[in-house]
Amino acid sequence: MKLIAAAAVLLLAAIAAASDSTARAVTRKGWFGDENCSRSKVAADAKVGPNGQECTRKCIREGVPVVFIDEQAKALYRVDNPKVAEGIESDYVEMVGTIDASAKTVHVDSVRVLEKYAAKCAVPPAGAAK
Repeated sequence: MKLIAAAAVLLLAAIAAASDSTARAVTRKGWFGDENCSRSKVAADAKVGPNGQECTRKCIREGVPVVFIDEQAKALYRVDNPKVAEGIESDYVEMVGTIDASAKTVHVDSVRVLEKYAAKCAVPPAGAAK
């Protein structure tokens, strides 16, 4: 009887450990980008935001992994289903998905574009005083 009780305790402990995952469902705002530029941008300063859309798309086409730039957490999560980002790279979005904080990944269930990407240049308008 003691042996059965001990086995049951071990089994319950194993089940509890397996269910204690760091993955959790979230709704977050941010941008989809490429891992190379996004990582260096977030590391360089505390500001988070989109990378240039053309450059981001080029890098992704060349095989650089897609990441979600989480505005709230100021963190990057590699997107495990990157097709969801096609055509909306660098747009400001709200995504619903499951983030695994320990693996730094996200599975995106749905995305809503909140604001289309607009390039911001430091070029003064024509006729502006220099």
